Amino acid sequence: MLPRFDAKWTARDDTHIEATYETDDRPMRLELEVDAAGRLRSFVFDRWGDPDQTRTWGQHPCGGVVTDYASIGGLTIPSAGRLGWFYGTDRQAEGEFFRYQITALDAIEAPTT
Repeated sequence: MLPRFDAKWTARDDTHIEATYETDDRPMRLELEVDAAGRLRSFVFDRWGDPDQTRTWGQHPCGGVVTDYASIGGLTIPSAGRLGWFYGTDRQAEGEFFRYQITALDAIEAPTT
């Protein structure tokens, strides 16, 4: 998602950011919503899949919302949220497939070479 890989970032306003790029010559877009402190609130992108399980594959809105943040060991992380198909549409609730809540965090040391 770095500009050197041809990702183009645009701020639509103070809380909405958009990145556009290509993958295998297919245009892609990622939309992010942040709060006044710059913390992620929500995200949406088109994801390849068959969320209705009809064997008709295509691009469908997929995204999520961060519902809480926590400081654990001096690091502030998005500690709770939910993800799913049809994000931002009237079918968002039925498309939810993942909820998370992080209650602990262990540091992993990088190997030294």
